[in-house]
Amino acid sequence: MLKLTDTEWKIMELVWDKGPLTTMEIYRETESTDGWAKSTVITLLNRMENKGILRHRQDGNSKKYYPKISRESAELQETRSFLDKFYNGKVGLLISNLVEQEELSAEDLEEIRRIIKEDS
Repeated sequence: MLKLTDTEWKIMELVWDKGPLTTMEIYRETESTDGWAKSTVITLLNRMENKGILRHRQDGNSKKYYPKISRESAELQETRSFLDKFYNGKVGLLISNLVEQEELSAEDLEEIRRIIKEDS
């Protein structure tokens, strides 16, 4: 199972939302919001390519980065990892915990009911 770090999530969000992006475009975005150095961005992009998360195409003197995984796939993997880690993979335990802690609104509960009805 692929696990993205917080920094990888930031870069993936940029590429999913605005991509494809060049190294410099990613650097400019992250430098202004996170203060990352250009060398940090280059290192992260190389690691992400090695992990199979991103790919690039040469565009003149620049590399343009594209996602190799969809946002939906990454979210599903993260959700599964979270459930496995904290709730032994059981969605019911998560929902039960949220209900007991009064973390779910009436709208949330109605949404859960609607989803269950649709899948039944």
